[in-house]
Amino acid sequence: MRNIFTLLLIIGISIKIYSQNFTDFESQPKGTAYTAAHWQSDGFIPGSFNEGLETRTMIDDSVAKSGKKSLRISYPKDHFGTEQTGCQIPLQFTPANQMYMSYWIMFSENFSWGSKNEGGKLPGLAGGKRCSGGETCDGTNGFTARFMWRSDGKIVLYLYHMDKPSKYGEDIDLVYPSGEKVVFKKGTWYQLMERVKINSSPPSHDGEVEVWVNGQVVLLKSNLRFTTNGDKVDNLYISTFHGGHDAEWSPTTTCYTWIDDLHISPNKKDVESKQ
Repeated sequence: MRNIFTLLLIIGISIKIYSQNFTDFESQPKGTAYTAAHWQSDGFIPGSFNEGLETRTMIDDSVAKSGKKSLRISYPKDHFGTEQTGCQIPLQFTPANQMYMSYWIMFSENFSWGSKNEGGKLPGLAGGKRCSGGETCDGTNGFTARFMWRSDGKIVLYLYHMDKPSKYGEDIDLVYPSGEKVVFKKGTWYQLMERVKINSSPPSHDGEVEVWVNGQVVLLKSNLRFTTNGDKVDNLYISTFHGGHDAEWSPTTTCYTWIDDLHISPNKKDVESKQ
């Protein structure tokens, strides 16, 4: 009987870890910063660091994809990088060979894609030490599968993996079944959904990233190597900012994104749009 009770307790804890990985941002008062403590109170497991949550996030009741509230993230005029624009926090979960995530995002009507250079990061799945920032992904320092906006709102997968072709992350176009590249219009809600599958062994090139926009498959990238040390998919990296590494990436006006209905799960059905 004791063994059965222990097994049920373990199963219950595992279910809670995954089933709690959802927020529609309705639980917190409007106008408050959405801090690491708020992520935790909504059922997530914050990582050991964060940037910009106290000063550049706010629960907003002026726009929402569902319910009455969403998370607003600000990008101050003439600033760039993680210390000055947007926010960062890794949301950890039980390491898995494969994981899904989704969120709805909208860019403000006045959103500036940048100044001389147009581009900035958007959240995506990651693992291990989250290889990024021009690092060489050697199989022991993790990977990141974030997104980026590029010129005029073009959205790409921005992938750090072991065989990336240059110093920085690899830009991979997202393309609708019609053949059109994915471009986000300002003032419109879009759902980004992502699946990352880790490579099955150190030498294997069988990792995958699959992406959907508003339910349509826009990318299936195969033959990937992410890790050699046993790291798996273990966090959703909330990482969004202008840049780039210098002021040429700065927004020309203070602007915002809104995120709503954020979900992490090992099951595709959990993260698919309920619209």
